[in-house]
Amino acid sequence: MQPVTRLVPLAATTAALVMLLGACGGDSDGGTVLDTPSTTAVPDSVVDSTEPTIPVESSVVVETTSTTTTVVETTTTTGPRAGQGVELTDTAKVSTIGLGPIFVGDLLTTVEEKLGVTLLVDETRPVRDACRYLLVPGGPPGVSVMAAFDRVARIDIDSPSAITTRSGARIGSTKDEIVGLFGAKIQVSAAAADDGSELLTFVPVDEKDQNLRIVFETNSDGVVVRYRTGQLPEVDLAGC
Repeated sequence: MQPVTRLVPLAATTAALVMLLGACGGDSDGGTVLDTPSTTAVPDSVVDSTEPTIPVESSVVVETTSTTTTVVETTTTTGPRAGQGVELTDTAKVSTIGLGPIFVGDLLTTVEEKLGVTLLVDETRPVRDACRYLLVPGGPPGVSVMAAFDRVARIDIDSPSAITTRSGARIGSTKDEIVGLFGAKIQVSAAAADDGSELLTFVPVDEKDQNLRIVFETNSDGVVVRYRTGQLPEVDLAGC
């Protein structure tokens, strides 16, 4: 009679072997050991993931620094340029505010810029403290500028100048002519020389001009020999 072969499930067989080995002390040298399939645990880090990798968004902050460049304009003054200014001639007129383009109160540098020349110190007249006389190179003869603290204080008109005032008064005009031109605005006083010469002073009526004067100096015959325009107190002085 043929022996009957029974198929025993693998799990049941494995369990039976474990029990048998346990009963025998688990000695690996005795008996037959059946190979059993083993399962090796694979770390999670090694397992390929089918999930897509989600990129990590990184924010880059760029700081923008604004740089402001300041452009400084510099002006270099090299002095007046000859021939670039207004020429001072015998046709310029005298008024209470000055002579032609030269105004009482102007800085000397301003006058030089206007005329395009460098003013020269009049060596024939004394210099006292901040007061001195200046001449205009190439200008009309008989014209000099009194400066006080580097500003025009007054302008003197001497012989042989032919320059006139706006009203026509000039060297050679008589006392009667001056009074006839300006009337009550003329104040008459004796000159310091005490030789019969006089000072005929034009006093403006406008309030803004109360510090300004035109002084005509006559000889003993009553004829104007020189005159000046300027501000107080310099216009009343004999000179620096």
